[in-house]
Amino acid sequence: MSASSRFRPRAEATPRNTRRTTALMLPLSADGGRMGTIIALGGGRYDDGEVMPIFERIVRESGKENPHVVFLPTAGHDDTEGDEPIWESFEKLGCTVETLKLTDPANTREHIYDTLVSTDIVYAGGGNLEFMMDTFKATGADEALREAYKRGKVLSGLSSGAMCWFDMGYDDCGENGSFMFVDCIGLLPYCYCPHFISERWQSFGTAVIGCRVSGIGAEDGAALIFKNGHFSAMCGNDGGSVFYFDKDNGFKKSDITEDASALDI
Repeated sequence: MSASSRFRPRAEATPRNTRRTTALMLPLSADGGRMGTIIALGGGRYDDGEVMPIFERIVRESGKENPHVVFLPTAGHDDTEGDEPIWESFEKLGCTVETLKLTDPANTREHIYDTLVSTDIVYAGGGNLEFMMDTFKATGADEALREAYKRGKVLSGLSSGAMCWFDMGYDDCGENGSFMFVDCIGLLPYCYCPHFISERWQSFGTAVIGCRVSGIGAEDGAALIFKNGHFSAMCGNDGGSVFYFDKDNGFKKSDITEDASALDI
């Protein structure tokens, strides 16, 4: 979702049952070890350095001094206006940044696949999660991203770009800006909600009850990290928290910012 639309009134969430991900069994390496790293930002500003510490972590996890980043503006309908701070943030950290527009007919499925599996870092921007997932599926990007994860790449993003890595996401992409649950790539078996610092987005705490999986709510400035089967959380320069809604405990809410081991797979 875009920053400009973040606080407009929204109706209650509606479920989306058009498909269910089949990727809850996490991709494994040949020896059974889990691969890749996922860093999911709940929100935050790029232009004032708020999320820069998280970007530094993203780059560090690549293991390279000058990694290659593929930026996916898919959720924003491939409109990159205003995304300059994203590229600039990575470039300040020594990265080269390539923008991949999945809606460009010149980008074949083969090109999309090769680009995503060969990069060091994927960073997905915010916008409309439902459009994002429909486009991923139509272009084969979903399968390419799963393969990128198997190959040890860093998958990251903010808002819709964070939700997409999970089993489900909670986004305001329904009719008239209403909230809805959207099935996602399914690399992590939880339902993710960004911007949990906002009162409107905190409706997730009620909506998640009865969900097929446990929920995670991340505030702006906070990020959830998955690496080697273990979860942790971190925040940017202005703080931020991450919360867990445990399905096995009646979706009870707990703060996991300091210790996210309850999520470990």
